[in-house]
Amino acid sequence: MIFSAALRAKARAALRQHWQTALLIALIVNLPTLLVQGISAFTNSDVTLRLENLLLQASGNTAAMNALPDSIRAMLAESGVIAMTFLGVLAWLVTPVLSIGMAHWTLERLRGQELPVSTVFSRLGIFFKSIGLRLFITLKVLLWMLPGFALTLVSMFLLFRMDSNTGMIITPAAGFILLLLYSGLIGMIVLGVMGYLYYAMAELILADEPEERVLSCARRSKVLMKGRRSRLMSLYMAFIPWYLLVLFGSSLIDGIAGPVIGLVAQMLGSLFLNAYILASEGAFYEVLRLAPAEDMHVGISPDDPQDPD
Repeated sequence: MIFSAALRAKARAALRQHWQTALLIALIVNLPTLLVQGISAFTNSDVTLRLENLLLQASGNTAAMNALPDSIRAMLAESGVIAMTFLGVLAWLVTPVLSIGMAHWTLERLRGQELPVSTVFSRLGIFFKSIGLRLFITLKVLLWMLPGFALTLVSMFLLFRMDSNTGMIITPAAGFILLLLYSGLIGMIVLGVMGYLYYAMAELILADEPEERVLSCARRSKVLMKGRRSRLMSLYMAFIPWYLLVLFGSSLIDGIAGPVIGLVAQMLGSLFLNAYILASEGAFYEVLRLAPAEDMHVGISPDDPQDPD
């Protein structure tokens, strides 16, 4: 926890008097996604919400359940849904290179450099490489989650095959299958987090060294994080109270000033957290970069000078 506190202190020191720039850069990074979410909500073209509504209508209604496949196909064929799906994919494609640009600005800020807001666009030259790295990390995390996912699927299959005559009665066999189901779901989350922690430094490496290859960034991140995932996990867990504060504060403002002001407050809180967490990750990366072959010492001072490479 001392190490985590020191990293967060370094992040705050780097962002002090530069929060306005950091928040503006974070807004630019998240703007494509925010625009798509806003337009889809305004036009009622959000695929996830529409699908949830169809499932709710079908639950407990045999006729609606039988018509569910046709309803889903009709929804997916709507021009508005197709357009929003295309915009959502476009936003996803644009976000990685902007995120790496923000990581570049953050790393330079940690090193004492003052760069403009336009730095967020500084990595546009590695547009396809940034997408490739994001896809590679996603694939690796999904592979880590595969055992838990397989256990979940098997448990669900066994539950559906249970004798329908048992109704809502939980037999010992059904209880065991439910235990397997919950274990699979928890396993998916735990294994996914463990896998992600291995590659958490990959985008920072690419931001710092844009000439590096995608696979090389991933491999270097895995080497740097070997034996140190618990340190990064403790750093992430330190931000849980901040997340709760943003949620509670935005809900309180929503009740006092209305949903629009509450939504703006939540967005500003999220942008603040994005910048703060990234700066803390950057400080973590700097420690690894400067001493990759050594154990990180627990009591690092936030004001310690950085040793040259």
